[in-house]
Amino acid sequence: MKRIRKRIVIAGALFLASLFLLVGRLIQIQLISTESFSKHNINLIDESVRQRTHSFMINEGRGLLLDRKGQMISAELKPAIILFPFIQDQKGTIDKVANILGKPTEEIKSALKDHEEPFVIADDQDQITQEAMEEINGLQLPGVYAQYISRTKHSPFAGALLGVTGQAPEFIKKKYPDKLEKGTITINTKIGKTGLQQAFDPFLISEGETKLIYHVDRSGSPLFGLDVKYLSPSNPFYPVSVKTTIDSTLQGIMEKAVKASGIKKGGAVLLDIGKNELLGMVSVPYTSGLMKNQMLSRHSPGSVFKIVTAASAIEHQDLASGKTFDCNLGIDGKEAKHALGTLDFSESFAQSCNRTFGLLANEIMKEDPKMIDEYSGKLGLTGTSGWRGQVYHYPDFAQFPEEETGNIWGASSDKKVPLAVSQTAIGQKDVQVTPLSVANMVAAIARGGTVKEVKAATEIEYKNGTTFLSFSDHKKENKIEPYTAKKLQMLMRGVVNNPKGTGRALNGLPYKIAGKSGTAEKGDSKTSNKWFAGYFPADQPKYALVIVDLDYKGGTNGVLSAYSDIVKQIYKNDKKNK
Repeated sequence: MKRIRKRIVIAGALFLASLFLLVGRLIQIQLISTESFSKHNINLIDESVRQRTHSFMINEGRGLLLDRKGQMISAELKPAIILFPFIQDQKGTIDKVANILGKPTEEIKSALKDHEEPFVIADDQDQITQEAMEEINGLQLPGVYAQYISRTKHSPFAGALLGVTGQAPEFIKKKYPDKLEKGTITINTKIGKTGLQQAFDPFLISEGETKLIYHVDRSGSPLFGLDVKYLSPSNPFYPVSVKTTIDSTLQGIMEKAVKASGIKKGGAVLLDIGKNELLGMVSVPYTSGLMKNQMLSRHSPGSVFKIVTAASAIEHQDLASGKTFDCNLGIDGKEAKHALGTLDFSESFAQSCNRTFGLLANEIMKEDPKMIDEYSGKLGLTGTSGWRGQVYHYPDFAQFPEEETGNIWGASSDKKVPLAVSQTAIGQKDVQVTPLSVANMVAAIARGGTVKEVKAATEIEYKNGTTFLSFSDHKKENKIEPYTAKKLQMLMRGVVNNPKGTGRALNGLPYKIAGKSGTAEKGDSKTSNKWFAGYFPADQPKYALVIVDLDYKGGTNGVLSAYSDIVKQIYKNDKKNK
């Protein structure tokens, strides 16, 4: 008897313990951990609402990137006919929709059976007209809506420059804790991961989606009748738009030219010299992933860097004036691969004689070991070239956050080694600069020597079109003398005008070109970096254009081919718009 009583007591205790555990679990779920249940921090309230709510997103709420004319380039609006599944129970509705869209009734019925949530039955692929949208909305059929829906565009057009968006929960928690706490975003809100989407993410990030919603019961039927609600953020100023400096027409011209040239790795940068604004940027190869933008990455410039050596020689008591150089020799004093004969300074620049610039650099460095560094800085090749500064409450806001800084020397001891100095003077050894910084250097020379930071955006606008903030011009402190800039302009014209110049293939274009070619040898000896950096029209500079092939294997020069094509097309575009 005692044994039976003991068993009953134990069983009762176990039952009560289980009951307490169950009650405790229910308290945790319903009262304590409603917004952060389990190690995954699941918001049970949101999940409960989501299960009872069917919705269709019209606009994800992310701000827009506009081109310089105000046209959307980061998103696209598409006409769409949206159906809610509950219409399959309404007599006549499906027939009316099918009749307007010109689709078989059975096709729409089949689609409704395949979807538990709202879906698009027809979009721009079906060539939906404005008249059809107005006719559908005019019928006021519950569960049938014609809307323009907005979607972020991840297309090859300016892909590397504009960048991509995606989810990054850990980054969201770290960078936007205040927005998370206020509930304006969730850990699944998309952020900018690369390009301008990344740069302007603090302003572009969604303040809330715009969507159509309706509530359902356990069986999926409408809970409050056929009442579909339109839900949108209450803030009338958001989302904002970032007005970029990109010219969509010129961007398209550049992309076609680079593709036609056969350049597989490399790209192009085009600047407006007067405003020092980015007009276009192409980086290949490109997919919609997180690939490097080659125009913001540093590479060996080869003979393009001779512009720096030339500038220091000109300002250093016009060191090269009146001299001639034995260009049958290489930088090491041995016989050169390509014998060029005896040349003066201008001819050496036009034909890209390595011997000349190796000798000049060593002479300069003996007197002032900081000279190459100084002129690299004066021409904007060290540091960064993109716009940076105080914006709102961001003390160091960068319009090109992925931009790498230039590098001139490896070890400081190289400055005392004649061969290392010579190699550096012609853009080899450890010299690496970005195509953006080279384009900025060329623009500075073309406008007389003043270096400015490159802008990719001019302002941010509120939803109602008023200006939120503007980006002012930023000039660099250092600059070359106007006299030096004039002499560099003459040298760069000779590269194209000289019958033996390395850029002579660009002579005769509708816009006269001034520039400098460059070929940088790479470690594998099978490929090289092929450059051309210049500006046009040479007599009234308007555009600075740099093109680089980072995987040149010899044969046809795709860089000069693309350069010629772009200049011709820009000339036609300018004529058309006069």
